[in-house]
Amino acid sequence: MMMTTDHHHQVVQNNDEVPAVGYRFDPTDKELIVDYLFNKVHGNPLPSTTAVKECDVYGDSREWKGLFEGLQEDTLYFFTRLKKKTENGKRIDRVTNSGTWKGQQGDKEIFCYNNNHQKVHIGSRRNFSFIPKDGIQETRCTWVMHEYRLDGCLLDQNNNSYVLCRIKKMKRGKNGRAATYYNDDDEDN
Repeated sequence: MMMTTDHHHQVVQNNDEVPAVGYRFDPTDKELIVDYLFNKVHGNPLPSTTAVKECDVYGDSREWKGLFEGLQEDTLYFFTRLKKKTENGKRIDRVTNSGTWKGQQGDKEIFCYNNNHQKVHIGSRRNFSFIPKDGIQETRCTWVMHEYRLDGCLLDQNNNSYVLCRIKKMKRGKNGRAATYYNDDDEDN
């Protein structure tokens, strides 16, 4: 899909799905887990085919950074596969060609209620900050990410390598520095 946006017009080619002017994709943690990530890993239809893009977030950082520049957005969503440090290991490699995604804190468990009104664990979210490699001209903590994964009742052995990432480009503060922490806990979990 090719889309350019200014304050008054949207130009779309290929008749792809387009949100209404003023529409902002702002799903809850539960919606990201249940409606997007679960459906993606199980091959089910997604509620939107354009809201979450396929991108190797842990590969070439120019790919996802370029999407921010092209779409002029400050928050984007991506499906990506986790990369293990070793073939049989459990540790994940979150290093790109220009820096590292560094975890900020432990996981936040995400819950929903089943048909019996019981609270069930469906996924987790972890916060990361992008730390550029030495010699890369980029402000530290310009990029923050929430990485969502299936857990609990939605997890099986075949679908634990896909995650959904919400990446936000932080705006510079009055002191010229980017914010050092991003947290927007959902109220519905």
